[in-house]
Amino acid sequence: MLKGSIVALITPFRSNIIDVEALKQLLEWHISAGTNGIVVCGTTGEAAMLTTEERNLIISIAVSVLKGKVPVIVGCGTASTMQTLAFMQEAEILGADATLVVAPYYVKPSQEGIIQHFKLLHDNTRLPIIVYNNPGRVGVNIEIETVIRLCALPRVLGFKDSHNDATRMVALRQQVGHGMSLFSGEDTVVAAHMLYGADGAISVLGNVVPELFKCMMDAWTLNDIQTFTHITHVLYPLCTALCLESNPCTIKYAVSKLGYCTADVRLPLMGIREETKQRIDAAFAKLHK
Repeated sequence: MLKGSIVALITPFRSNIIDVEALKQLLEWHISAGTNGIVVCGTTGEAAMLTTEERNLIISIAVSVLKGKVPVIVGCGTASTMQTLAFMQEAEILGADATLVVAPYYVKPSQEGIIQHFKLLHDNTRLPIIVYNNPGRVGVNIEIETVIRLCALPRVLGFKDSHNDATRMVALRQQVGHGMSLFSGEDTVVAAHMLYGADGAISVLGNVVPELFKCMMDAWTLNDIQTFTHITHVLYPLCTALCLESNPCTIKYAVSKLGYCTADVRLPLMGIREETKQRIDAAFAKLHK
């Protein structure tokens, strides 16, 4: 069962080209930090701006560095069922451990359309699937009743929820029991999600503070509520600063401040405003006092 601190990894660029050495260094850092899983080619990894060749390069590097140490989860969701299927089949060939699949974006499918989308993907691939709900980006919500039906598919490993209603998590846990891993997909409400029954978080914040985020997740597992609460409060200023502009623009700036990569993003994304940089810098300074 997958749980704990899972990081939705950035894709480092240098002069608009994937920085292979930086990617390897980031992956090694997460191994040493004890991260429980890595998602590549997700939203935070600027998947929508990657070519198929670039995706395959990233997946291959992640598998070569992490295999046998940290599970490799590949973001495969697109607006098209058949394109998503092709990405999932390629991830399987390249040695990934699981896939993260967001509901089809832009096209606004019905709930039955979402179910049939995932059923076709499930029936034509062999890797475990984490279903991903992100209505703010996708334009459609995966309803709780739909999640319950998807849970019946044998290789649906888990569900990541980025809905702004944290109480959905308790309803999901009561309905699906422990037959499916539940993941927080929203760093600002991780604490609430854990309280309501989540098994872990697929986090953006973990890109910057992987050791601390892992400590927070471990504290929850060990019922060390005092430590869990303390770390939640310590991370709050940085978490809120990173939400001031679009993901992954802020998180890339933060990681660049640690010296692991540049802050480069691909169009139509842009570098962040100076006032946002100052907020992030101030949060870092407070974190390291």
